Amino acid sequence: MQVGTMLKAAGDSHPGLQRAVNEDRFHVDPIRGLFIVVDGVGGQAAGEKAAETALAMVRTRLERETGAVEDRVRDAITLANNEIHRLASLRVEWQGMACVLTIAVVTNGEVVIGHVGDTRLYKLRAGRIEKLTHDHSPVGEREDAGELSERDAMQHPRRNEVYRDVGSERHEPDDPLFIDVFRQTLEPDAALLLCSDGLTDAITAAAIVEIVGALAGHPFEIVRDLIAAANAAGGKDNVTVVYAEGPRFAIGEDTRDLRAYRARPVASVPVAPTPVSPARLGTPDVGGVPVASVAETRRRRRRLAALVGLLLVAAGLAAYWQRDRLPWLDLSRLASLRRVSSGGAAGSSVIRVSSGQSIAAAIEGAAAGAEVVVEPGEYREQVRLKTGVRVVSRVPRSASLRLPGGASETDAAVVAFEVSGAAFSGFRILGDAATPLGAGVVVRNSDIVLSDIEITGAHNAAIEYVGADGGSLVAAYLHDNPGVAIVVRGGSSPRIAHNAFVRNAASERAAAPLLIETGARPVLTANTFYGVRPESVILPAALDRAALERDNWFINAVADRPALPARGGKGRR
Repeated sequence: MQVGTMLKAAGDSHPGLQRAVNEDRFHVDPIRGLFIVVDGVGGQAAGEKAAETALAMVRTRLERETGAVEDRVRDAITLANNEIHRLASLRVEWQGMACVLTIAVVTNGEVVIGHVGDTRLYKLRAGRIEKLTHDHSPVGEREDAGELSERDAMQHPRRNEVYRDVGSERHEPDDPLFIDVFRQTLEPDAALLLCSDGLTDAITAAAIVEIVGALAGHPFEIVRDLIAAANAAGGKDNVTVVYAEGPRFAIGEDTRDLRAYRARPVASVPVAPTPVSPARLGTPDVGGVPVASVAETRRRRRRLAALVGLLLVAAGLAAYWQRDRLPWLDLSRLASLRRVSSGGAAGSSVIRVSSGQSIAAAIEGAAAGAEVVVEPGEYREQVRLKTGVRVVSRVPRSASLRLPGGASETDAAVVAFEVSGAAFSGFRILGDAATPLGAGVVVRNSDIVLSDIEITGAHNAAIEYVGADGGSLVAAYLHDNPGVAIVVRGGSSPRIAHNAFVRNAASERAAAPLLIETGARPVLTANTFYGVRPESVILPAALDRAALERDNWFINAVADRPALPARGGKGRR
């Protein structure tokens, strides 16, 4: 599994139902294959400070991709450890602060794990769950040795004690009995789950299997339902979940096995910091642990949607048959209708463009209904889309587009003016100091489909919609653009779904990572914004900011919380 394939992943954290302060932190970066869970130790401001420091130091080292992965992981954790130890000496309220953490770095079909403490990493595959990390705690050791059952360990009075942590004393990277670092195979049909003990002290591994199996292929829903289940079980601690699955996890035999492992539905419990009495939790299941009924409801909805889809297809085929008087399922006639030929009749041709040829020239010569298929390579030109013409990179993200020499910081690489029924898919659009890029794509008064594109280096906007009534942007990766990631001007209503936004709006000229003007009506769903707060998105008053936050994911944008009186935390032996 290559990092570049971008694992499907999600993460979230919740303070639980009995604590107002969340000392957990997490990081999800499917682009780099980097996943982190940190659980602060120390109570009040100290635990939060330790966790934030650890996350910042670990990310800084791991994102500088130099050296062997195992060495980078050891260096990252040691740097975090020594910085926390240094900071603890500066303020009385920080004395004794520390954290526990688990890191997973996925690369080339393997995962390198760095681990200290009692956060955990699980691997799920073929209907089974395997705990890859060992708890550095007295209770965890006994559970791993088989001396305590999972249920007994979850209820043990010393379950929160740890004897290894990050920050309580200085260390060197190769100190014995400090960091566990090891490598495991990660198959394309496997998934990883990192979590704090707020999850594993509340629900069993069997409950985790049930929820993941029911919602395989939907990482955000898996994370939300796991947190809901932990809160339904009492929510005694902060709970953090990071989940990543391979490209075949949700479609292989393993998923069917997992879905066969079903629980009886129980009452849904909201993830909110309000007390929940046992009487409201409904009938327990999966080893006595309540599991929210959200999973079962969503399963039923998916089945219903699939049935409706089949009925619509059948109705459409029947109407088509009636119109053209074709014999039902006359395969030879159907094949002739779908035949694709090079240079054939209008509406059925494929035009191939090789490196060194012109994409723009191929589009200009294409008739409505044609498909322009572009081979891997770098193309230096501006592309103008045309009504009814699809432009596709034969190998996704292997055809790169740059503006030609002499372009300015206002020019766009791809433009669609008064165009409908067109598509642009699978390309990388690049700009840098040598080849400036004003905008990646400008869509004006057009209805087109943009999919699976990557844009970086745009000075004004990666994508700009002007008067675009309809159209869609799906599965795009917009990153490291000095300008705004997307501008939606008044009168535009594109669908923007399942896209990733990373490090955009770096320039002082950029108003925000996402700018939506008054009069625009975009539909934004299932997008992931890394390091972006919902309030930094510019929205007109007519759009619902709460809906934006509810329907999309804002990763690593934890709101500041006021310091509160200390509550019970982890202990160290």
